[in-house]
Order: sequence, then structure tokens, then C-alpha cells
Amino acid sequence: MPWKPKKPCAAVGCGHLTDGRFCDAHAQQHRQQHDHARRASQPWRAWYKTAAWLKLRAWRLSVEPLCRMCAADGRVEAATICDHVVPHRGDRALFFDGANTQSLCKPCHDGRKQSEERRAAARSSRGVGGV
Repeated sequence: MPWKPKKPCAAVGCGHLTDGRFCDAHAQQHRQQHDHARRASQPWRAWYKTAAWLKLRAWRLSVEPLCRMCAADGRVEAATICDHVVPHRGDRALFFDGANTQSLCKPCHDGRKQSEERRAAARSSRGVGGV
């Protein structure tokens, strides 16, 4: 079995050796700082905690309990995520539009759907025709 030596924690002034980037004492602190910065830069993330979103999510998963992408491939998989078909990019009306949601399983959402969105964002940032 390959073995990698432990490395110092990435927190300034911490010398604890760890297998990951941060030692146990600093890993949670780093996650909290990262989450706080993300919430501050993208305030629409708070919408996922609203009663309106939770109700919309529950409705979508009840009317479409199976993953849409798996179904398109002929597979049957329970959906656990209510996903936006068209990324809302902070547009409140699009965020809460039930017609703009679909049910996905976590592997499809975190894998295929996210990579499709990243490719589309990269294409749009380069302009028409990828230039």
C-alpha cells in the first residue's frame, strides 16, 4: 500500500502534521470561513433556506420522484436533489420558478449536470463561437 508522509497544517503558525490540508483543529474553522465568504459573495444562497424554496423542493421531488437524467438513460434512480434546469445566476424569479426545476440524483447533479454548466459558462465567457 502506498504511503505518503504527513505534511504540516496549512493554518498559519500551526505545526501539526496531517494527511489533509488542515489538521482537525483547523479544518472546521477553514470550512466556516469558506462558507461565510461564499455566502457574502453570493447572497442568493440564502434563498435555499427559505420556506418558499423548501416547499418548492418538496413539491418537485413528490411529483418527480425519479432522477430525470437517469430516466433519459433508461435507468431508475431515486431523486434527492431539486435542480434548476436553467441556472438562475441570482435571478429571484427564475430561482423560484417551479417550471425551471427538475429532480436529479446526487451523482447526476454533482457530476454530469455540474460539468455541463461549467462547460456552458466557459463557452459564454469566451464569447460567440468560442473566440
